Amino acid sequence: MKVLIVDDNPLNLELLTHVLGTIAVAQPVPFADPEAALRWCAAEVPDLILLDYQMPQMDGLECLRRLRVLPGLQNVPIMMLTADSAQAVRHEALRLGANDFLTRPFNHTELHARIGNLLVWRLGQNRLAEHAERLGYAVQQAEAKASARTTELVQRLLEATQRRDPHTAAHMTRIADYALLIARQLRLDDNQCQLIADAAPLHDVGKLALPDELLRKQGVLDQAELALMRTHAEKGAAILADSDVPLLQMAALMAHSHHEHYDGTGYPQGLAGSAIPLVARIVAVADVFDALTSDKPYRSGWDLSAAVQYLREGRGSQFDPECVDALLSDMVGLRIIHTHYEQQAHRAIRRAA
Repeated sequence: MKVLIVDDNPLNLELLTHVLGTIAVAQPVPFADPEAALRWCAAEVPDLILLDYQMPQMDGLECLRRLRVLPGLQNVPIMMLTADSAQAVRHEALRLGANDFLTRPFNHTELHARIGNLLVWRLGQNRLAEHAERLGYAVQQAEAKASARTTELVQRLLEATQRRDPHTAAHMTRIADYALLIARQLRLDDNQCQLIADAAPLHDVGKLALPDELLRKQGVLDQAELALMRTHAEKGAAILADSDVPLLQMAALMAHSHHEHYDGTGYPQGLAGSAIPLVARIVAVADVFDALTSDKPYRSGWDLSAAVQYLREGRGSQFDPECVDALLSDMVGLRIIHTHYEQQAHRAIRRAA
């Protein structure tokens, strides 16, 4: 354990070095110049500092003040060595962070014992820090494993949904990007934005509970089929319900409420305005925009201007006005996302041909 000694008197340095030599774990680091000691401490962290008070160039109080602001030295024990027994000196040293005092002339037995006590204290500090570091690492590992399991679960749910309804595969990826764009334009914090992007693809997970013939129908749905299709919102919420994972909790809100309308005319609960979870209002805009601009078995995708006009017309009735404004406030980003996936689809068609 490194023990820094700062004392301008060579005899005192020799004496303190000798005393430390009788403590097996102690490695003395003597300095007669406090400025040199401070420079050494800028690169090294000692386990104990023995600091003389009466020095000509810089007294012990000033050196103490400067030591305490150096990185890593806030909790290092410091013993002030002084021939001045004035209470004012002791009080100021305590205020600046001294842990112990010893008044000259030294009693060697007392000096040895006090240094030993401070080194034991420092050893305890180091062990606590190591224990905290190990615990922190263990927590990080546990969180990483939990995150990996959540990611795997989400991926499996997405793959299952895509296999049941092949038309939604690309839609799930695109909606994540559109939802992320909206969330960022709403100035949500980065963690919330990323969580929205990760959860958005699960908004249609309720389609896992619908019949194949309904999901794979090529034409427009009749009234009975439409009523059955609408049950996917509640079914999705049921699949994702009661999770303690934030991503799945958010996805459950999206699944349940992404077909609610801002004016209360949507389904399944007929919620209106702020009663609809914000994340569901975000996904509602992203979902409809992507659905309009994507090719369907029974129609071609709309061009961007027509889809934008549809959103503007539904602003305040079907859609949250702020979410519509957020999406349309970044037309450059919107076009980049749309063009990227459009080109991706064309490349896939060429490869298939």
